[in-house]
Amino acid sequence: MEALIVEAYEKADSKHFFAITTKLERLLKKRYSLYDPRTLITTGQVRRILERRGLWFQYALVEI
Repeated sequence: MEALIVEAYEKADSKHFFAITTKLERLLKKRYSLYDPRTLITTGQVRRILERRGLWFQYALVEI
């Protein structure tokens, strides 16, 4: 799963958390059945994996 999250990070259009998780959702739907338990992942798990890998991301879609 960690490799899939990193792949989503690399393929996302931007480094916004929403873009990364959207790309991850698309990759999961492409590779696994909707009822496969491997598709059950929380945003907290995604955040922790990205942070552990040292990958930079933003939470906000708008910048102030």
